[in-house]
Amino acid sequence: MIANSNNSSTQDHKWVLVCLLLLAVTWLPLLGIHVYKTSLSDSSTGTVVVVFSPSLSSRELFQEVMDANGSLVRPIRWFPDAWIVHSLESGFAGRLKERGAWGVYSTDLLNPEAILSCIGISAPPST
Repeated sequence: MIANSNNSSTQDHKWVLVCLLLLAVTWLPLLGIHVYKTSLSDSSTGTVVVVFSPSLSSRELFQEVMDANGSLVRPIRWFPDAWIVHSLESGFAGRLKERGAWGVYSTDLLNPEAILSCIGISAPPST
């Protein structure tokens, strides 16, 4: 009876792993499309999400944003190397990339409705 219980537990774990694998295989490409669609051209300006290397210190990150003629708005708490930053000068995204930003994205990157619109579950956000 104990062996039967262990076998059942092992089967449950296998199903959980299969479900997690299917979820990853389904959602990772969709999230990749979303990240691609929200990436900004070099000429972009305004409030953006910027991602820097984790090896960059906070002081260096602040300096890179200021050197790009921008200002920090707030960090993204669940993604420590990403910040919401702002500048009204044209070409802000390009200047951030020149200073080592891994990516510069629209704030729609963080919008659940925008993520779901990639797969047609909801309407795209109005801009």
